[in-house]
Amino acid sequence: MRTVSTWSASLLLLAAGAAAQGSDFEREIGVQPKGVVDISNVSGSVEVSAWDRPEVSVRAELGRGVDHVDVSTEGTRTTIKVVLPSGHSLGRGDAELHVKIPKDSELDVSAVSADVTTSGVQGVQRLSAVSGDVDAEIAGSDFELKTVSGDVKVKGHGQPARLHLNTVSGDVHLEHGAGDFEASTVSGTLVVSLDSATSVRAHTTSGDLRFNGRLARGASFEATTVSGDLNVRASAEGGYAYEVSSFSGDIGNCFDAKAERASRYGPGSTLQGTRGEGAGHMHLKTMSGDIELCDRN
Repeated sequence: MRTVSTWSASLLLLAAGAAAQGSDFEREIGVQPKGVVDISNVSGSVEVSAWDRPEVSVRAELGRGVDHVDVSTEGTRTTIKVVLPSGHSLGRGDAELHVKIPKDSELDVSAVSADVTTSGVQGVQRLSAVSGDVDAEIAGSDFELKTVSGDVKVKGHGQPARLHLNTVSGDVHLEHGAGDFEASTVSGTLVVSLDSATSVRAHTTSGDLRFNGRLARGASFEATTVSGDLNVRASAEGGYAYEVSSFSGDIGNCFDAKAERASRYGPGSTLQGTRGEGAGHMHLKTMSGDIELCDRN
């Protein structure tokens, strides 16, 4: 009896040790080639890549505190969810997800403190993260991103799309984007490069905006900030009319135009004029930040 009890105790210890070390998970299922893939993870990472097969492949390393990974499909939607035990506190169950999806899929990712990486996805992407970093590759489909404190890197291929980025304190770096761009941040820095833009809307509270790109004919560009600096280098087919104003910051440019005082008796300065044919419109405004405008890249 004592031998059996000792053996049972040993098995329990081994099982507990295995649970503490986590486990691996693998699954592959057939899906619609242009369906929707929905992924959620609390902590760890989410890595998504695209392939030509009508299948979703999920591989995961599950750390201590993760109960299991739920993979299900209904109609055109496939759901991948990291599940923690009931009553488990957030941030105590890491899972490293590696997911392959059909390249034309729509992708929805929700993460709390998990880093998110995407590559090769040609469908619409909607990414949301609280404190994790995001590194995404985009094609010619809409891209929407929301994050609180994580840094963001987005790389495009010059294909027009609707790009919408929103962050609180994370920095945003976008290169080789195109189409309609809209971004807002509280204290993060926006560093944006667009190969061709039809419209640009950017707003920051205390973060800076550094823009370098080309505007399509008739494009509109509007950037506002409270205390951040605006540095805009934007060439444009057909040029643009520009309106620049700052309450207490300096206004500079590369075409030797002279800023004027907004009021004879009060603070503030403005700069207005036209570059080229004036086909587009440029509006830059800040309260206490500096503004630098150039019509050459």
